[in-house]
Amino acid sequence: MKNNKTAAFYIPIDRRRFFKSMALISAGFTLTGYLAEALTTSPIVTQGPYYPLASNIPLDKDNDLVQLNDNLTIASGIVSYISGRVLDSSGNPVRGALVELWHADREGDYLYWTSAARNPACDPNFAGFGQFLTGSAGEFRFRTIKAGLYMGRTRHFHWGVTLPGRATRSTTQTFWNDTVYDLNGNVSATQNANDMVYSRITNAANRASVAFDYTVVPVTTTGESQTTVDFIS
Repeated sequence: MKNNKTAAFYIPIDRRRFFKSMALISAGFTLTGYLAEALTTSPIVTQGPYYPLASNIPLDKDNDLVQLNDNLTIASGIVSYISGRVLDSSGNPVRGALVELWHADREGDYLYWTSAARNPACDPNFAGFGQFLTGSAGEFRFRTIKAGLYMGRTRHFHWGVTLPGRATRSTTQTFWNDTVYDLNGNVSATQNANDMVYSRITNAANRASVAFDYTVVPVTTTGESQTTVDFIS
């Protein structure tokens, strides 16, 4: 996984325009410079909680976690756009890779726990889980919210990547490259340095490859953020 310098690509908040704009994404991705760089293989870490069970994979599992089904109300939290690509170790894009994203809502609650029933504490407008099948340039795109905090964990996203022809997914987690504050503006007791997952990634390059800077989306009035993430197989 690698935090690259791809130019920001802003997709409007409107859901219909968001999906219509998906066709334009690949124009922002090129291989220039990749083969000349030392690519850091994405570290594989615990899948963690709470990947949906086979019995409760949501029907709405597209790449927009902000809006559930046709609800008019979107999920609470700071809207975040994550774009990137799946690449092989030589920097070549991987087409047809299944990228999955799941994480806690603004308050730190997951969509599901260990049963088929939706967690009643989770934001009713938050999809909680999404999938994207990479295109010819290996690209993917998600719209979600900034993940919430819960006891013992810093802020993080869970990712699963299944390469074409593979029966199992590789899993990792990504983090915010900044000081973590709770919803009251207080510094969280758990930061990246003492997080139970991040701190166990012993290789410095691997550890740096999963902590990302988020920037404010241009022309936003609601503080929407964005970053670029590459998964290196």
